[in-house]
Amino acid sequence: MAYKPPEYNDKKYRAGIDTSSFDKQYQAYAQQAEQNRATQLGEAQKNQQNALRQAYISRMQNERTLNQNLAAAGIRGGATETSNLKVANQYGQAVGAANTDYSNNVNSINQNIDQNLQNYKMEVEQARETYLQNQANARWNAAREDYKDAYTASREAEEQKYQRSQAEIQRQTEYWSNYYINKYSGYSKKDLKKEEKNIKAKLKKAKGNAKIRWQQALAGIGARRGVIATSK
Repeated sequence: MAYKPPEYNDKKYRAGIDTSSFDKQYQAYAQQAEQNRATQLGEAQKNQQNALRQAYISRMQNERTLNQNLAAAGIRGGATETSNLKVANQYGQAVGAANTDYSNNVNSINQNIDQNLQNYKMEVEQARETYLQNQANARWNAAREDYKDAYTASREAEEQKYQRSQAEIQRQTEYWSNYYINKYSGYSKKDLKKEEKNIKAKLKKAKGNAKIRWQQALAGIGARRGVIATSK
């Protein structure tokens, strides 16, 4: 059996890996981020309201100061249209600045939090990908080790089977060798020739251990002929 460990398969070794902890991690961060957003937007709105209130108070103070100054100067009939317009313009500018600051703050808060959420999402996904790859690699390595162990066990089993087979062949060979040497020890040339013909016919049809038997029978015939030849 050829050694062929499993190849890496991304889909196979990632299947079923639980990554829900990364979703929970991001959800917790996002929830806290939205709470921070609400808090910061509330603070921005409070600052806007304070700025608008301060602008209104400043307008009232400016109008009162203007009237007091006119009265102290002996001017009756109230402030002029130009003076009132100046105070109104100052108030309008203060209101506009407060609203602009609020709008800028809201945009900045949302942009920062949205960017932080996006950045954190990327970090979580990168961590998830690293975790998935590490787990998949661990599964693959475990599969390779299992295959290696199974392959080694299979090879050892084959080797043991082979050794048992060889031992059995050796046992059969020795047994039939001794058997036929003893059997043919008293055979004449004529008897051996007749026996050889019979044994060869059997050998052609034999399989497995039977072949060993008839091969040793022929070897025994050859050994007996050698004895006869040397005894002359």
